[in-house]
Amino acid sequence: MRRAIRTAVAVALFARPLVCSAGEGLEYQVKAAFLFNFLKFVEWPAAANDSPWVIGILGQDPFQGVLEDTVRGKIVSGRRVEVRHYARPADVKDCNILFIGRVDSERMATPLQLGMLTVGESPGFLKSGIIINFYLDDNRVHFEIRPEVAHAAGLRVSSQLLKLGRVL
Repeated sequence: MRRAIRTAVAVALFARPLVCSAGEGLEYQVKAAFLFNFLKFVEWPAAANDSPWVIGILGQDPFQGVLEDTVRGKIVSGRRVEVRHYARPADVKDCNILFIGRVDSERMATPLQLGMLTVGESPGFLKSGIIINFYLDDNRVHFEIRPEVAHAAGLRVSSQLLKLGRVL
């Protein structure tokens, strides 16, 4: 019963219109909420129970603290959530979700690591090997997803998440 309620709440969050007409600040609040909720809709490889979930940002941080505010104090499956910043792809370690912003999408190689969900926000960025890419349509944040790349990274994306995104 709890799982059904949790799923219904999450679907309601994802399904409602995510309007960004207030500008880039609201856009990144919506993207931060998506990143946090992706933790709940992906089947991850086993990890130590005391290790935190890590949402990483590679390169420049377009969230300007919004992502940290979104995950502060949050627990998912008994594990706390934290944000880490990485300057270079070689620095990325112990990361569950790695976000690469549009500023860095062309100069940063996308590191494919087992157990890591890569997320971007640049047109055509899925072709570089990332798993999920955000895009705006009519001032709403949407995402496209490549489940076969997720599978290659050892991840299984839930059917609920696949229904909400554009599968390519």
